[in-house]
Amino acid sequence: MKFIHDYRHFIEVGCSSCGRKHTIPKGSYNLTMQGYTFHSPLSCSCGHTASTAGKEKRTWTSKAENSAIPKRNKATTVKMLLVIGFVIVFFATEMTYMFHS
Repeated sequence: MKFIHDYRHFIEVGCSSCGRKHTIPKGSYNLTMQGYTFHSPLSCSCGHTASTAGKEKRTWTSKAENSAIPKRNKATTVKMLLVIGFVIVFFATEMTYMFHS
């Protein structure tokens, strides 16, 4: 069986042979790392019997990849760090000048 969708009170699985959908109520299955295991084997009308429903592999994307913020390259990052460094040095020299005058 293949996992299709997880609802709050049941899950929906599909037969890997004929594609027919089945619903399994909550409490009749356990969630595992590979998918779902049924407490009793599930029989389809086509004759296929299964005791597990596997989840397909998912590829996860980070929020940074989906955002509309323009990506900075390495040169822009170096320029920003130089500007920040110069600002810090400027304020440090001004503070030193103020305290010694």
